[in-house]
Amino acid sequence: MQLHFLIADAASSGGLSALGLNLQTFIFDLVAFLLTAWVVGKWVFPPLTRALDAKKDELEATARHETDAKKALEQAEKAAAQTLTKARESADEIMAAAHADAAAQLEAARSRAGAQTDRMISEARDQLTRDVQKARGELKAETAKLVAGAAENLLGEKLDSKHDAALIGKSLGAE
Repeated sequence: MQLHFLIADAASSGGLSALGLNLQTFIFDLVAFLLTAWVVGKWVFPPLTRALDAKKDELEATARHETDAKKALEQAEKAAAQTLTKARESADEIMAAAHADAAAQLEAARSRAGAQTDRMISEARDQLTRDVQKARGELKAETAKLVAGAAENLLGEKLDSKHDAALIGKSLGAE
């Protein structure tokens, strides 16, 4: 029943009053709202918009820097890989040259050792030939003494050096 009274009361006093609104308050609230919207639009939103735009620009710049840094990193990695490859190739060339040089030095050492060995063998043969000739000479002299001693014993007399030499020569020739 009370609802019925409210509706009847609203119909008698006018449309805004029926809704519980006062026209003066509504106009005052509308002016205050428009004034507040103008103040906010004039002095609050522009700095906020500038701050947001600056932050957006900063984030975009950071994203560009990140992209540039990634590209630079990729290029640096490629350059490092190329440098490493070149270094390995250089090291391989140096190692090959070192092996070739070592082989040449080894061959030269073998050649010198072979030459030295040949020289030592030649010197040893020469020394052996001299030693054999000396031993033969000593053997002949010893043999001559023995033959002279044997001849003395056989003949029973001492022979002079002319007869000794003839007898020794005859004995040695018979051999």
